[in-house]
Amino acid sequence: MHTLHLSGTHREMGRQHATQASAAGDAILRAIAAREQELAQLTYDYRPVLAAAADFMAAQGRPTWEMLAGIGEGLGIDWQRFQRYTLSSYLLDYRHRAAAAPVDSAALQEGCTCFATASPLSAAPLLAKNRDYRLDHVDLQAVILSTPAQGYRYLHLGSVGSPGVFSSGMNECGLAVADTHVLSLDIGPGLPRYALMQEILERCDSTAAACDYLRSVTHMGAGTLLLADRRGHLATCESAYRRPDVRMQNGGWAVRTNHFTSEPLRAMWLDREPPEQRGNSQARMAFVAAQLTAADQVDAAWARALLGRHGPGLSALCRHPDETTSAATILGAIFLPASLQVWLAEGAACGDRWAALQVSCTTASSDSLSR
Repeated sequence: MHTLHLSGTHREMGRQHATQASAAGDAILRAIAAREQELAQLTYDYRPVLAAAADFMAAQGRPTWEMLAGIGEGLGIDWQRFQRYTLSSYLLDYRHRAAAAPVDSAALQEGCTCFATASPLSAAPLLAKNRDYRLDHVDLQAVILSTPAQGYRYLHLGSVGSPGVFSSGMNECGLAVADTHVLSLDIGPGLPRYALMQEILERCDSTAAACDYLRSVTHMGAGTLLLADRRGHLATCESAYRRPDVRMQNGGWAVRTNHFTSEPLRAMWLDREPPEQRGNSQARMAFVAAQLTAADQVDAAWARALLGRHGPGLSALCRHPDETTSAATILGAIFLPASLQVWLAEGAACGDRWAALQVSCTTASSDSLSR
């Protein structure tokens, strides 16, 4: 796993990202080429959709857009090509809003399971995530420690070659956030989740502040956010272009997988996975909810064991690759906001793969971040 230390303006942070990730340059280019192959199969003209999304980011998403520009400059990637890659998930999802024929493809299975707990279930608040993503990102994964010129310092987990907070993270105030993907019809030119999470970690010191921010901006949609702060306040956001649903709760627990549960967003969700995988998002959510309901006490050890569960059936949280999918669990993460500690499992979340990372948001140490 790569470890990056970034500081300064967002353009400077992007250039540092590129320099420190230069050894992964070929792997980044392969990931870009794989996305381009998928985009080439689209049957609608995505060029105006891409232009509208890029124009919005240039105007309203400057921190992430500047970071992207710096990464592209450092890696020597054509700017238009890099924009297309970074917004490719949106372009692939947009086919359904464009009324193009739906495609059931193993390459499009990008899941993730997140849950958060606080008092009285947890002595200290906790946010956990299994990152279910494309296998070509296994060698791109990174722990990134960022000190922006303005704003809070933060640690985030993601992929080299991708800007913003591209999976999950926590800032020096003890505010943690993680996301999941949801295939939705309620999408449009707005801030993608990786930009929303970057802004949250740089600007917000609590879930309440993050909720105020999320209600004030235009979302691109197509996912959920789950938040926890050191005071034990939790929040959920079902991110949508027209009608984002943002809710805060004091303590308890919350779960998010890959479908919407609120009205009217429930009707905007599309289940386009292959038949043998249909219903796995609901099964994972129900399984985690049942485990949390039955638990006496939840801590990091309990969360590690749950993230490593393989079943039963479609409820498997640790998802291994097989002949039906090119996506799987490539990272497990548990954030402890009160102690600013993170537990990581590189690769699948099962087995003895976990290592602790103590975070000061400027330095990090662990015995090992490898298996």
